[in-house]
Amino acid sequence: MSYWPAHDPSSKPVAGRTAYLILHNTSEVVTPDAEGREILRFPKGAIVFREGRVLEVGPAADLFRHHPDARPLNANGKLVTPGLVDCHTHMLFGGHRAQEFQLKLAGASYAEIAAKGGGIRSTVRSTAAVKDELLEKSLANRLERWRANGCTTVEVKSGYGLTSAREVRLLELMSGAAIRVPVRVHRTALVLHALPEEFADRRAEFVTEVRDVLLGEIHRRGMASAVDVFCDPVGFTVEECRGVLERAQELGFPIKLHAEQTARAGGALLAAELGARSVDHLECAIDEDWVALAAAGTVGVLLPAAALTLRQRLPDAAAIRATGARVAIATDFNPGTAPAQSLMECAALAGRLCGFTANELLLAVTWNAARALGAEHEVGHLNPGAWGDAVQWECEALEELPYWMPAVRPDTVFMRGADLALPAVERRVWP
Repeated sequence: MSYWPAHDPSSKPVAGRTAYLILHNTSEVVTPDAEGREILRFPKGAIVFREGRVLEVGPAADLFRHHPDARPLNANGKLVTPGLVDCHTHMLFGGHRAQEFQLKLAGASYAEIAAKGGGIRSTVRSTAAVKDELLEKSLANRLERWRANGCTTVEVKSGYGLTSAREVRLLELMSGAAIRVPVRVHRTALVLHALPEEFADRRAEFVTEVRDVLLGEIHRRGMASAVDVFCDPVGFTVEECRGVLERAQELGFPIKLHAEQTARAGGALLAAELGARSVDHLECAIDEDWVALAAAGTVGVLLPAAALTLRQRLPDAAAIRATGARVAIATDFNPGTAPAQSLMECAALAGRLCGFTANELLLAVTWNAARALGAEHEVGHLNPGAWGDAVQWECEALEELPYWMPAVRPDTVFMRGADLALPAVERRVWP
């Protein structure tokens, strides 16, 4: 099963797919089960990889008997988990907004900064000014940083183009960057992010162009695996978003929403109504929203770095548990509200601010995050048949991952059962 358009270079085979090896001498192997309902723990366990997939996971003694021809690889007594999944980033942009951060610290609101020409539009101007090759290289470098931090699957949103031509440009650059780095890249078209300056007095015309022109172009060229919108008082209304999202679904796109960030405006209920894969932010969501998401099977994605920057409260883990909703955690990496470059750091924040357990946090950055991308059958766990994407950490227990700050670093990262500690394994063009 593929989660990229067939001609997307990010889906090209990697070296090591035919490897047959057994990763052993772990402190424990920890993985969500195949349904993402609970965490399975195998003390001193092992994993067998073959043809890039997980063949078997369990007690090391049993696996050595079952696979006497597998090449042994020593984990040196360390913890092994699935590769992490960052299901919400905006990492393709130019410039930074460090000065705006100082304004936020001084008390300026998101809306006040945007009204003065800052915010998203300032990043749009900076991004437009950067040459294509530099933007692509910058994205490749960021993707490699994520891999080095244990993320083997990363979603990258457009959204800093705003107009149709500039959005298409960014989606094309994502494809080029994905070739450079051995990370699974999911391209999401964030088609309603902010109103372009060119459409300042033509709001309805802009929304119509996105719905009737941009979505069709993205679909025709196979440029994205999902469509996203910003449903918020400082973004777009529920009805504006509904029209665009329903058209996206007609074209066959899965949909996602930014919602309930600066105020509760109905985006979470819209996401549930339309069966969105995920709805992200949710700082201002109430219990009714979480209950609706649980019933719809829509993942609620929390973004602790953004909430911390904007001094917002995150929901309480116990309250979410009571609704039965699935929760993912992501970096929301962007130059304005979440310049966060470590998913595990964000998980550690969520544990402290919300009260999630170590098991819940692992689910939130693996299986549930994969579900938010529609990739839970392939990644986010180490059950037989999944891609052999795994991380050997510089610690021995799952409970240590959200405990240490700064976050625990990976010792080794595996993609499709191959140890990719050295770039040369991929034989790709590196930045």
